[in-house]
Amino acid sequence: MKNVFKILAREEGVKTDNLKKILYPLGEVEVILDTEEDIEGYTGMTGKWKLKTTAWDILFKDLKEEYTWVIEDDTAFNEQTIKNILNSFASNEAELISNWICTKYEHVCWGWWHLNHHFKSTELWHSLNCFCRVSPSLIKKVKQYRDRYNKFLFHEMLLPSLAETKVDFRKHGFESYFKNNNFNWSMPAVRLDRIVGSKVYHPVKSDKKHTEICNYE
Repeated sequence: MKNVFKILAREEGVKTDNLKKILYPLGEVEVILDTEEDIEGYTGMTGKWKLKTTAWDILFKDLKEEYTWVIEDDTAFNEQTIKNILNSFASNEAELISNWICTKYEHVCWGWWHLNHHFKSTELWHSLNCFCRVSPSLIKKVKQYRDRYNKFLFHEMLLPSLAETKVDFRKHGFESYFKNNNFNWSMPAVRLDRIVGSKVYHPVKSDKKHTEICNYE
C-alpha cells in the first residue's frame, strides 16, 4: 500500500518543514492547519478545545478512505526511524495503529471519559494518537459518527472505540521507539537533553530540538 501522510499543525513553520523534508520522498504529504473560523458540525475531536474546529476536525472533513498516517507537528523522528516503522507495517491491515491502546477499565482514571455520551462503557477504548495510522474502514466509521451526531468525539477515545482491529506499536516490536520518557502526552516527562536514534519523540515544542531529532544520523 502507498504511504499517505497528514501533518496536523496550528500553523506552518520549522516543525512542519522538518517533517515534510523527511516524508516527501516516502509518499504523499499534506499539512492540515487549524482554522480561525469554526465549522458547524466539525468540532469535538480534541478534549481541551472540543468546541473549536481544529486540524483534527478538518482532517476527516474530506479525507479519502485510504490508509493514512496522521502526525501531529510536535512529533519528531529521523529518516531511518520512520522507514523502519513504514517497512514493518506495510502489509498490516489493522484499522488503527497507535500507542497506549487500552480499555476504559484499564485506564479508568483518564480525565476525558466524561465526554462520551454514545458508547457503552464496555465499548470504550483509549489511545495516544499524535502518531498513528487509520484505515479506510475506520475513516468511514468516523465520518458516519459525525453524520449521525453532527460532531466528533475526542479522537483519543473515538478512534480506538470505533476500530475493530487495533495494533499498539509498543506490543509489535517497537517498544524501544515509544518509551514513556520520549513519547508521552506530558511535556515534562519527555527527556530531550540527550537525543538518541530509533525513537519517536512527542511532544517536542522547541524548533531547535525538533530539528535536531529530525536530522539525527
